[in-house]
Order: sequence, then C-alpha cells, then structure tokens
Amino acid sequence: METTIDRDSDVRKWLTVALTGENLENFSVDITGNSEKGDGYAGDIIFVFVTGTDKQGNHKEYDLVLKCSKPSAALLENIPALRLAFVKEAYMYQNVFPIFKEFQVSRGMKRPFDSVPKCYGVYSDEFRLVIVLENLKKLGYDLWPKAKPLSREVINIVIKDYAKFHATSVALQEQHPKKFRKLLEGSPEDVMKEAFKSSGFENMFKNGVEMVHELLTDNVKNDILEKWLKLKDQVYFILGEMEPGVDDLKVINHGDCWVNNFLYKFENEEKTNVSKVAILDWQMSKFTSPVTDLSYFLFTGISDEDIADIETILRDYHKYLCEYLRELNSQVADKYTVEKFFDEWKKYGKFGVLFCVVPIQSLYTEKEDLPDLVEAAGTGKDILESFTFEVKDKNGFKKRLRCIVEYAVKNNRI
Repeated sequence: METTIDRDSDVRKWLTVALTGENLENFSVDITGNSEKGDGYAGDIIFVFVTGTDKQGNHKEYDLVLKCSKPSAALLENIPALRLAFVKEAYMYQNVFPIFKEFQVSRGMKRPFDSVPKCYGVYSDEFRLVIVLENLKKLGYDLWPKAKPLSREVINIVIKDYAKFHATSVALQEQHPKKFRKLLEGSPEDVMKEAFKSSGFENMFKNGVEMVHELLTDNVKNDILEKWLKLKDQVYFILGEMEPGVDDLKVINHGDCWVNNFLYKFENEEKTNVSKVAILDWQMSKFTSPVTDLSYFLFTGISDEDIADIETILRDYHKYLCEYLRELNSQVADKYTVEKFFDEWKKYGKFGVLFCVVPIQSLYTEKEDLPDLVEAAGTGKDILESFTFEVKDKNGFKKRLRCIVEYAVKNNRI
C-alpha cells in the first residue's frame, strides 16, 4: 500500500505539530519548492515559507526546509533502515545537540558547536517522519560545486568543526558519564547494522571496489590494484563489525560525511571564499571512532594535491581536538598523543577508503541517471542493486579515485 499526499493540507498538519514551540496563533504556508532527483535517496525535501502571529500578536516569518521520509510501503519493506535513519536524525536534533550545547556553555566555551541548522520540531505518524529545519540557503549557504575537490581552506573549516563536536563528546562522557550513558541508551539502534540485513547493502560496496579496480586497470600498477581488490573481503568487517578498542577514543559521530551533506556560507559570487559550514544529514550517527568521520570526509572531498600532504591535515585535526578538549576542561587532551591518534587513523581510516566510492561515483553521474529508490522498490528486487550504475565522467572519477587507491595501498589502509 502506498500513501498519497495532499501537499497543502499535509504540510500544514506537519507544521502545526512541529512548530508548537513557536506558540503561533495562526499561520499561512507557501510551498516554494522541492528537492530534485539525487538530492536525497532516503527522503524528500519540501521548501516552505511560513508567516503568522504568535500569542503576543508579534508577526513571524520562517523560511523552512521539511525533510520528509518517503511514504512508500514497498521501500520501507525493502530497506527498513530508512525509517530508522530518520528516527536517528530526529534524536540527534532533539536530544544530542541541545545537551552538547548546554555542556559547552557550562564550560564557558567561547564558540560552542553550532554548525547544524536550527531544528523547529518533528512530526511523526505511521507513514511519515518530518524534520522541520531552518532554510540555510536563505542565509547564504550553498553546496560545494559538484565534482570539484574541496579547497584546503574548506577542509580546514570542516576538520575544526568536527574536532569541536568530537571534543564535546569526549569531555561530556568524561565529566558526566551518567548523562552521556543515558544519551547513548536512548539513541535508536545502529542504522548501519540494520542496513546490513539487506543483502544489497554489502554488495553495493563490493561492486564499487570491483568497478574502481576495472576502471583503473590502465592507470595504476597491477600490484596496487590487486591489493585494492582485497578490500572486497573486508566490507562486512569494516562497516558491520569494526569497533574501537577499549583504550581508543570513542565519540558520537556524524557518520555520513560526503560533500553533499555540507552547506557552505560563501562570501563571494565566485564561491571561493567560505566563512562557515553547516553539517547536514545525521542519520548514520553512532558511537565509534572519530576517525570514521575524518576519513570519510577527507577521502570523499580531498584533491590529489592535498592527499599528498594529508599528514599535515591530520596533525591539524589533532591539534584542534586537543585545544577544544582543554577549553572544555578535559584531561584527555594530555593523554591523547599525536602518536596515539595516528595509530587509530591507521586502524580505522579504512572506513573512509571503502565508503567514499559510492558517493564519489554519484558526483560524476548526471542527476537523471541516479537511482530512484521508490521506483526501484516497485520492481520487487533488492533496491540497493540500483546503486550499481555507470559513471558518466569516467576521467574525472578515475582521477579522483586513483590518488585514494594509491594512498590507501601504500599506507596500509587495506
């Protein structure tokens, strides 16, 4: 059974619940746009402009983004993890971020982590889960240009914010263990492990490894490619079982760090000067090594020039992490040496090596050729098989992956 949507009445119903905290007496809704194909595999985006008055008679205006789970019964039956992913993201906005901010403020942090859109509320029923967020594009934020490697300036901005977010997680669990444990216990289960119940999930990554091997046959030495191909045998371990050791750093992470899950505040029309980042799509968040975030982000966005200097970038992240830990009065900063960090990078950096292939593949493919999950669900097949699609810009894709493959093999990340 599929549900149909009366957009005007349904959107108003969702907003009536989600905007309860705004104390609006009445409001009107103007639907201003929708997401395009490829903008979100797990859900749909609706842009709305809301005007109204609160109980004190004050005029209110809101530019909002409604992030909606897809109301497809066939899709949810095929990939139950999709509904769980929205529940996880709602939990991050409603529980994790407020507690993190409260803790940072209590420690006198000058600039608390705020690199997420404001969440106004959540609507949920048996068919839909809707997260209502501020529309950052109205504040000058936009996506990084497709298929263009990130600049070193942008990389630095992002690793600083990740360091701040990770440091908050470390300091909170150190100083308020009961509160942190309660936060973990209330969190929905691991979306990745749920996704592995679909046979297509593991095959999607194995197919990606094979595709890279095939495309780079004439560009990379055979011994390197043969070692790369062995990554296929590690897919289940890396994505389903790899966990930090007892003495390794563990944090609540972001989990889905590819380039389209960031919006950047550009200060010029040429989109070269960035002042701030907003991190989106927290559906894959879990309690694990911070290296998973760092490696996934770097390998999906880094240029071949910067990957040659990746050790400097990693040292910068470690420096920022320790600075923020000290600002939060954490004792971990003095114990978490750069040598310890690089040891963990060596162990857990393979997460980003494996996970980056599918997102990069989509960056070099036209939107009309990207999979439609709802359409694929109607075929009765495992819909994750639809993520095995032909890369259109093979030269761009090969150039980006070649440096990652060579780095991963030469530095024992496989």
